[in-house]
Amino acid sequence: MRAWREGWPVPASPQASLDLTARAFHALWGRGHSTLGGVTLVAVSERVLQETAKVHPHLSAVVVGPEGMRFGALDPVAVGVDPGRLEESLVFLVEQWLCILGALTGEVLSSALGESLLGERDPAAASRTEAEPERSR
Repeated sequence: MRAWREGWPVPASPQASLDLTARAFHALWGRGHSTLGGVTLVAVSERVLQETAKVHPHLSAVVVGPEGMRFGALDPVAVGVDPGRLEESLVFLVEQWLCILGALTGEVLSSALGESLLGERDPAAASRTEAEPERSR
């Protein structure tokens, strides 16, 4: 996640941080789903979110569903969180998710997930709206 974020400007607002994280999870979820399926990803995501929220309580507003993590409910909470702390917590969430999936798959999926995430650096990918996740659901 940190390699993916490297070289990007600091998000201008909490909503920009949430949008960026939603994009990352959208790419990762799509790749992970094709290998592990929705039930496994939901179970892993719920567990990661539960543990991450112990360190970053504001993340308890994130919702996990069959299509991935939804960050829309975090919008009103995020404006009250220090921007640096918000960014760090979102990076931590993604890194923990990747770590657990790596351990679960014996690191077999880690490379493919990393490639999916880095593929989202494409400027054309940033302008896509049709396949983008909706944070508000």
